[in-house]
Amino acid sequence: MPDIFTTAEIGRLLGVETWRIRRLYEDGTLPETARFAGKRIIPSESIPTLIDCLRRRGWLEREKVEAER
Repeated sequence: MPDIFTTAEIGRLLGVETWRIRRLYEDGTLPETARFAGKRIIPSESIPTLIDCLRRRGWLEREKVEAER
């Protein structure tokens, strides 16, 4: 697994629309990350927290992520 991801890569990985990933950062649910060439650089160690936030909003089903592991 790579060390860093963009919002689009996380969306594809989790099967979630990219805007949902962006919204977690835009509304302050998650702290803003560094950017490179205008894209967020999301470290892989942030993925579990990101998954929890998506689940709390009802944007990600628990079974979907566990089936992909």
